Amino acid sequence: MKPYFYVIFLVLAACGAKERSFDYGKTTVSELKAEMGEPIEEKSIPVKDSKVLVFEGNEKYQVTNDVVTNGFRDPKGNEQTLLYWKHKFSECDTVTSKISGGTGHELGQYELKCPAQGISVIYSEGSGSVSRVVEHEKK
Repeated sequence: MKPYFYVIFLVLAACGAKERSFDYGKTTVSELKAEMGEPIEEKSIPVKDSKVLVFEGNEKYQVTNDVVTNGFRDPKGNEQTLLYWKHKFSECDTVTSKISGGTGHELGQYELKCPAQGISVIYSEGSGSVSRVVEHEKK
């Protein structure tokens, strides 16, 4: 095959990979379901009038009073490294906070948050590896 065929194929493949982005704090459950389809599970949580809708691919969305407030997903590709996020957040005033302590052989968990972009990442102390991407309303 000709080399240009591979370039065209890569461009088409990249266009087909659609990133979802919701307007957290404004998107309704019906709009979420129109985009994502029906959830595979609904989980109750101890927040008043809230639940978590679970979709394929371990994507989860917290809903309060019929409005999507947060999204949780696994990192993909380069997003799995903390270095990727530090570069992505280079223009952002970030906040880092410890969310769970390490005991014994466990490493502590931290959240690196960029309020202006409405994104946080969860990573393990000293590993440089991101385990979760959290999307929320931009501040």
